[in-house]
Amino acid sequence: MEAGGHRRRRALSRILPFFLLIAAGAVLTRTRILQAEGVKGLSAYVLWLGFPALLIRALGTAPPPDPAMARGLLAYGTAAVALLGVTLLAGKVLRWPGGARGGAAMAGVVGNTAFLGAPFAVSVFGAEAGGLAAGVIAVDFVVLMAFAMAAMQATSGAGKLRVALTRTFLNPVVAAAIVGAVLSFGRVGLPGPLARGLDMLAASASPAGLTALGAVIGLEAGRPAPGEVQPVVTAILVKLVLMPALVWVAVTLAGAPPAFRAVAVLLAGCPTAVNVFIQAREYSDFGRGAAQVVVTATLFSALTLPLIAGWMR
Repeated sequence: MEAGGHRRRRALSRILPFFLLIAAGAVLTRTRILQAEGVKGLSAYVLWLGFPALLIRALGTAPPPDPAMARGLLAYGTAAVALLGVTLLAGKVLRWPGGARGGAAMAGVVGNTAFLGAPFAVSVFGAEAGGLAAGVIAVDFVVLMAFAMAAMQATSGAGKLRVALTRTFLNPVVAAAIVGAVLSFGRVGLPGPLARGLDMLAASASPAGLTALGAVIGLEAGRPAPGEVQPVVTAILVKLVLMPALVWVAVTLAGAPPAFRAVAVLLAGCPTAVNVFIQAREYSDFGRGAAQVVVTATLFSALTLPLIAGWMR
């Protein structure tokens, strides 16, 4: 019992710096030092520069997965896509509006794995977790994000699925993840000046993204609209409870290495990414609902992530 309590306290101490950045963003907006337009600009920087640079460098410099890790990644992606489909189906059965169906499904499976999950995994499991986390991030933002965005646009009346998929792959986040994956599998190195420039942008992505997340929390904190309570609660439960549980089962059955299983389950339990709020606001009418999922899931994850980290160590 003492060893387990020590592991949980250690995990909590390691995650606190990330939540301090989130708190700083919330304080800036609650005190009106950072206004809504400033938050929009910070989010745009993260979406168009910081996050794409982080994905290109994190994925592009990671080695291609070996067969055992590839099985784990396949199991992770299968579990996540299955949950995406189940949430979409639940929304249809419960007659949620189209935007809420797609937005809640995305919010339930796309986590803050790049800004919060990967750095936290490295701080808990060591430097070798970085390469393992990169594979999970690739699945999140090449496969899962593509399907989730296509579903959200299709259910929001943004056009046929084929059109939605085309728009999805032109999204800077998805496009950057694809570029990073191609560089990794092709073992292609970038020219020195370009690599250093991307490294500078990538270094700013996590603190800027977490601060932007806190700013969104400061602006959007409050109760969801009455018609969005059910989708919001469902997305939170899927993200924090069902996804890590199902990923644990899937990667275990796939025979993935224990180190990968620990990282995959931890990243699966990450709260909803602030990028989901940005996308939902842009492509659907579930922007406020997505913000509520991001806010609430992030607050609860301050408790759940240390528990998962302590359990998986």
